[in-house]
Amino acid sequence: MQYFKRFFCVMAAVVILNSSGAVYAKNDNFDWNQEYITFTEKNDIKTEDMRKKSQMSEASLKKYLSRFPNLAGIESAVIAAQEDYGVNAILLLAIIRLESGNGKSSLATSKNNLGGLMTSVKSVYSSFDTKHDCVIYMAELIAENYLTEGGKFFSGYTLADIAKRYSVSDNWGDLIGSLMLEIQFGLE
Repeated sequence: MQYFKRFFCVMAAVVILNSSGAVYAKNDNFDWNQEYITFTEKNDIKTEDMRKKSQMSEASLKKYLSRFPNLAGIESAVIAAQEDYGVNAILLLAIIRLESGNGKSSLATSKNNLGGLMTSVKSVYSSFDTKHDCVIYMAELIAENYLTEGGKFFSGYTLADIAKRYSVSDNWGDLIGSLMLEIQFGLE
């Protein structure tokens, strides 16, 4: 009996690492029974935990992205980013679509920069060998800085929390939320 009490106390204090590699502390108020999410008009997209995974498949994403030829080929990167970094794939794709003008921006076409990402030197935009590399970098950046407690820009786990520090635009969160719903419904 003493062994089980000690084991339980140790387990209660453990930080939980899920299969995507995202770290969740037991007190994060994370819904352990609902790791996946489907965004609808009924749930407030701004208050959902952006660490929860979408259930999109690479095949459905490829079909969806056929509408945006300049983004073709990033499907595997978006799915891998969700699995490896715990960033919701629909959130990531919405950011990519908004920041790259659906892959048509000059940064997207000339530098494979799908996020308007800058280097540490102000006014110098990052360049990536491939769009895939940019997607993975964006996921890592969001996971470490915005979705990890203690991260440089951490305010919480929701879209509203991310929007507080991600963009200087007051309506960035609304634009991303609208795109997320459009993507969710477009995948079906």
